[in-house]
Amino acid sequence: MTVLICGSFWHGSLEESYARAFEGIGWRVIRFDWDQIARAHPLATMAFADKLLRNRIADRVGKWMTHAIEDARPDFVFVIKGRTISPDTLAEAKRILSDRPLVNFNPDSPWDSSNRTKRLLESIPAYDVHFTWNAQLQNDFIEAGGKSIHYLPFAYDPVLHHRSTIESSMPQFDAIFLGTYSPDRDKLLGSLTGSDIGIVGNGWSHAKHIPKHWILSPAVYGEESLRVLSMGACVINILRPQNIGSHNMRTFEIPASARPMLTTRSQEQLNWFAEGRDIECYDSSEELAKKITHLRQDQDCAKALAHNGYLRVQSETYEKRARQMIALLGFSGG
Repeated sequence: MTVLICGSFWHGSLEESYARAFEGIGWRVIRFDWDQIARAHPLATMAFADKLLRNRIADRVGKWMTHAIEDARPDFVFVIKGRTISPDTLAEAKRILSDRPLVNFNPDSPWDSSNRTKRLLESIPAYDVHFTWNAQLQNDFIEAGGKSIHYLPFAYDPVLHHRSTIESSMPQFDAIFLGTYSPDRDKLLGSLTGSDIGIVGNGWSHAKHIPKHWILSPAVYGEESLRVLSMGACVINILRPQNIGSHNMRTFEIPASARPMLTTRSQEQLNWFAEGRDIECYDSSEELAKKITHLRQDQDCAKALAHNGYLRVQSETYEKRARQMIALLGFSGG
């Protein structure tokens, strides 16, 4: 069985984690690196500031994608996100695929202002199946013309997220936060004046509320990420507005790395983890500050959270999600 995955492939990307997952269950994977091909286009530098050129490049990359589909004849095509793919490209892909599924998984909400594009929304009806990590978005997909919508949570990749061999006898920080800058995250972390926080992620040069010395580096992945996680007495997970009530990728990645997670409280996360046993949660900056202090002072409690969370999350891998996906698509085995 063969799947063509379209997206952006690099060490740490969701696309690469899913590619490994499908290979792990015995599927042949064709990686169509949309972003790499688009960046190689002669007009790519100019297109940075020109929407018309970006669409022109996307249409050209789309032709290469449909040629790849025609050559490979995969059992299904799996597009991850697909912000710039046009409905016309998807219609041609579907013509080639015939009764084989054209599938989409968007790791963001298509309606979130930072991720929304006209093409992304117009393309929703073009796919045979949408998988979404947020059960609350299922009706939105249906209303936008989605044909078949399935809930499929995030997971973790054992290649990237596992118990580290690095053991820190004394944490360097009260807490670690790994994540991209946003104004709301800046404001929340900046309220933790009584703590010492280590922050790793992209965009934090724009921060206005946190001490500058908290910023350790841009985003890191794999072993370097595990090293950073080990530097904190706990790891903070802040759900973005689009994730409120649901979960995010860190929901599984932090426990899988055997670190104590302190996360925005949500019912969906509590479906997987017991609060106070597997993870800790917060609703306000005051509760967050209080629990950071508690976990720094009570290392036995922090270690128990890390251990229990690690055990609880072991089965929640992308291989499991790949198996769930192919079962929902009607494929047997794997």
